[in-house]
Amino acid sequence: MLIKGQIPTKEPNVSIGLVLPEDQQKSVTIKSSDSKSEHQILVQNDTLLLDGNPLPRIHFNRSTSDSYFTIHPIRAGRGFHWEKHISIQVLGSINISIKDGALFVINQIPVEQYLMCVATSEMSGDCPPALLESQTIAARSWLLAADEQKHAHLELDACNDDCCQRYQGMGNLTETAKKASLSTRGKVIMHHEAICDTRYSKSCGGVSESNESVWEESAKPYLRAIHDSPNSTLPDLQSNENFEYWYSQDSDCFCSPRIVPENELHQYLGHVDKSGSYFRWDVSFKQEELIKLISNKTNNPYDSIQSIKPLKRGLSGRIIQLEIKGQLKGIESIIILDSEYEIRRVLHPNFMFSSAFFIKYSIDRHSNIEEISFYGAGWGHGAGLCQIGALGMALNHYSTEEILNHYFKSTELEKIYD
Repeated sequence: MLIKGQIPTKEPNVSIGLVLPEDQQKSVTIKSSDSKSEHQILVQNDTLLLDGNPLPRIHFNRSTSDSYFTIHPIRAGRGFHWEKHISIQVLGSINISIKDGALFVINQIPVEQYLMCVATSEMSGDCPPALLESQTIAARSWLLAADEQKHAHLELDACNDDCCQRYQGMGNLTETAKKASLSTRGKVIMHHEAICDTRYSKSCGGVSESNESVWEESAKPYLRAIHDSPNSTLPDLQSNENFEYWYSQDSDCFCSPRIVPENELHQYLGHVDKSGSYFRWDVSFKQEELIKLISNKTNNPYDSIQSIKPLKRGLSGRIIQLEIKGQLKGIESIIILDSEYEIRRVLHPNFMFSSAFFIKYSIDRHSNIEEISFYGAGWGHGAGLCQIGALGMALNHYSTEEILNHYFKSTELEKIYD
């Protein structure tokens, strides 16, 4: 595993989880590109079977430098509204075992081969070179900083999915993406002689968020809220009134449809992304739907929802504390959600696109809430690099360095290995 604070002087190998124990997956097929046979791996009665033969663990190595493995099914978008199962093609080696009664599949791979696939999993290989280079450098820096290590208990450097960073194999690689990866080999974003923990999300919605407003961690000088435009002035979005006014006014941002038209955006998105309104969006729920949703997500069997009130917003307008008031068995009940993640989890059947939203009510003739509508900005947590904003910058001929300096202030690029 990579070690936090340790700067590699040569290209490391990394361990990436493709099928996690939490997936509770019992079967997978693997086929090598230089073989006609397809292997079936099963878990039956806590026994690992390879083509019907029991083994304690299974290991596949590539037979040639050009060969690769096709693996199916692999879960993509765990817990999000775009979740699906896909087939992926990967380099490196494959280790398979049983953990917690389910399959555990690990891809061990040189980091540069891994990163080549990350850029075209997060965004399309048809993106401009400056976007692909920026995405690759940000992904390399995040991984080698080893700051989060969400799956350290599994001895993984990362998983294949959005909770870490997307890795969907070679299937979407283009020559432009390969070139972008090779041209940035070994380059990372540094601050005070340390590799930066470079976060990113799909769309900041116009203003990115400071890291401490999203996660319970200390403020990082390179993960500050910024206005995603040539204008560096940060609007005041911490009051509900200001945010609602700004929502319909701020249209000159790099991630806005004025810079990247929504009818063209689909060609630049990742393979599993859905076409949609990433800059501005809205979603509505009837009272009955909201009761069921919030009751299930909070384990509180509400009779009605009386109000949903933002209590605190970050610098991007993202709500980081929210009050839900309702009737619970005839008694008023109030719960407080204390993170943008929990707010997004509770207020959507899958996951709310972002917590940067304002609320409008539709009232029936008895003055009861009939419908609640959320009007939001951006997709994702909003900290660090805005992928659609970086795309907008690249399409407008900003360089890789200009893009990275825009989103990660007070940093510099450094090549740490050849």
